[in-house]
Amino acid sequence: MRTNPITLICALALCSVVVGGCVGNNLCAKKQECNDSLEDDSYGVCVESYNGGIAALRANKESECQELAVAMLAYDACRAALDCDDFEEADLGGKCDDERDDFEDAINDADLECTSFD
Repeated sequence: MRTNPITLICALALCSVVVGGCVGNNLCAKKQECNDSLEDDSYGVCVESYNGGIAALRANKESECQELAVAMLAYDACRAALDCDDFEEADLGGKCDDERDDFEDAINDADLECTSFD
């Protein structure tokens, strides 16, 4: 049996949204957990802003933007899994170094190609 390409595209899009949404939710929850001075609405604003940024990267046609979204999600998923002590450190307690390197490489590769104001 052959899978309909449109069904496959829709399934992949749904998976991308779910993964991105989970990372955004987890990262924003970690920020809220580790910073007592944030307002109650900060979590919701953070999630919407994060998910919007990922969606904008994915909507951009350049492959560098797609790769930046993937690297950002991996880095932020790692950050969200840290305890607050490591999360608050500038170097994340030496954790997530590989993900940070990949993210920084993706930023450099994108070289301003991923803005919405081209």
